[in-house]
Amino acid sequence: MDNLCKVINQLDRKITVKVDNLMAMIEFDKIQSKYCTAEDEEGTCYSYEAIISSYFITLLNHFKSCNENNLENDKLAQYAVLWLCNKLNKNSQNRVSNLKDIYDVYIKDNKKDIEKMSGEAYNSCKDIINKKIYSMPIDIKEMSRLYEALKALCKLYTECNEKKKNYTSCSQDAQDFANEFNKLNDDNRITGNNLYSQILYALFNDYNSFKNGGAKNCSSCNDVPTLSEIKAPPSSSIPRKLIPVLLTFSIPFFLGIAYKYSLFGFDKRLQGKHLRAKLKK
Repeated sequence: MDNLCKVINQLDRKITVKVDNLMAMIEFDKIQSKYCTAEDEEGTCYSYEAIISSYFITLLNHFKSCNENNLENDKLAQYAVLWLCNKLNKNSQNRVSNLKDIYDVYIKDNKKDIEKMSGEAYNSCKDIINKKIYSMPIDIKEMSRLYEALKALCKLYTECNEKKKNYTSCSQDAQDFANEFNKLNDDNRITGNNLYSQILYALFNDYNSFKNGGAKNCSSCNDVPTLSEIKAPPSSSIPRKLIPVLLTFSIPFFLGIAYKYSLFGFDKRLQGKHLRAKLKK
């Protein structure tokens, strides 16, 4: 969880989004061009959605390179999707409302890399794409709300890890996360949806891991609230396998792209010169 929050925080610092009624402006690092679905002959991304999608692939590849445990990869894939939805939702002129549209326009072309694979890896990935891609639309606005809770949780992990005994606002930050969690838990649109409640369940577990573990290393984390149980229990399949709809997006990247690019030195590459592009609709 510490590593996940560190990478997400780095990307959030590197990506600045400003929007008005006419256009969106975004600062981005050159690393995006390695993973984008090219929009010109030079392989450059111009549109907001293409740039954000390329960073999403960066997240997935980094998480995969750092974690071999399937259960951990499941959680990281969920949180990477939350990040993607949040960034897409920030663009007031976003032309899509669900991830199926993003997949069709900006990600689908990367299947050519998957086809270079062989054996069970290729068969498994092809099966997921063919059978799961249209099984469940993912609403960007609802997922963005879940991301806000993730950011509040990441603040707890990051601040406690960095400040330890000097983390004087720990109890208040924990209460802030609990408030975000309770809003989601009281919303039938979240708890009544199998996918969203599954992600809420992951946040619930990661918060309890902090409460029972990391919080003990911070002197001001003595008064950490206890979360109420999730009102709509998640599927019993969660602890044993990846969520199919999230696999639709994560596994093609893991199998088809990660083998081509090493993310060793991820932090260093993120220090590269920023570019500013005006993205007109």
